[in-house]
Amino acid sequence: MAVTYKKKQEILELLNNSVSPQKAVVLITTLKAEKNLDSEYNFKVRKAAKEQGVTLKVVKNTLINKAFESVPNLVGPTYLAFLDKPELSDEVTIPKIMVDLVSKSFKDNFNLIGSVVNGEFYSPALTIQLAKTPSYKDSMAMIAGSLNQITSKIAVGIKEIPSGLARSIQAIHQS
Repeated sequence: MAVTYKKKQEILELLNNSVSPQKAVVLITTLKAEKNLDSEYNFKVRKAAKEQGVTLKVVKNTLINKAFESVPNLVGPTYLAFLDKPELSDEVTIPKIMVDLVSKSFKDNFNLIGSVVNGEFYSPALTIQLAKTPSYKDSMAMIAGSLNQITSKIAVGIKEIPSGLARSIQAIHQS
């Protein structure tokens, strides 16, 4: 379907103002997928993405190439996945969500093209590797858990000093 010049300008403005500043976006396609994407699955994938705070938008390849210069020439229908709230964007969250959706729930309907992270294009393999990396929140949770274990061991150690001293005094007193 032909897109008017005005509509292209609106989409390009959206890409430049809301999507390009995000630290990561993911590109997926239905090209060479095992099953055709019907309206039911199209609705399901958009709903699943929306529930996780992700917008999926079919964008003309020429507009994607204008917004992201590092992306190779694209062929076929391209879906651009990005966070609804750009301020929450990090390098890992959107690849994690989309790799999970594409590889599990909709593996027959979509193929991963790659991602754009901080303006640089990542291949599908690098995008999958990036999706395995802990996010900022996950990293902070791991650090907090480690600190909690360390502080509890320190607390036990500090508690043991007076107990050991008391046992030593009692042993001296008994001898």
